[in-house]
Amino acid sequence: MKNLKSLCFLITFTFVTGLIGLYLNHKDLILPSSKLTGYQVLALQLQSLKNNTKLRNDRGIEQVFIFAHPDNKKVTGPIKNFKKIIKSEAYSIFLDHSKSEVGIVHKDEYHEVYFVKIIKNQKSRTFLWTLITYVDNDKNSFWYTVSVIPYQYKV
Repeated sequence: MKNLKSLCFLITFTFVTGLIGLYLNHKDLILPSSKLTGYQVLALQLQSLKNNTKLRNDRGIEQVFIFAHPDNKKVTGPIKNFKKIIKSEAYSIFLDHSKSEVGIVHKDEYHEVYFVKIIKNQKSRTFLWTLITYVDNDKNSFWYTVSVIPYQYKV
């Protein structure tokens, strides 16, 4: 049963990221919507980073920035600074990566936490990716990324 659940999760993830990849070839970027789940936001961001070069002019990074939590944007500054962060040694593995593996750590109504393993050029790194809900002035609830931190296993 656990393997079936994992297989369904993998198939869904692959399908969603494929659709998002097709959509991102269009001119406009996807904006936050109360219809998007936390997982869909994560998949969108991973697909955007994977296809950053194909999208040209760092549109993939721009798509990720749109779903950065508003409080995080205050810390990272404008998009120009965010691009520098993503291109830094700590996060550049996300850009044009070949594969990502996602495993859920925690999920409730307000938080979703995932292990995200990124593979690029036979190298891999694992991150702890956290999304939380944000409620705007009109009481609409949106999922945003609040942190992406490198994770190392301690044995």
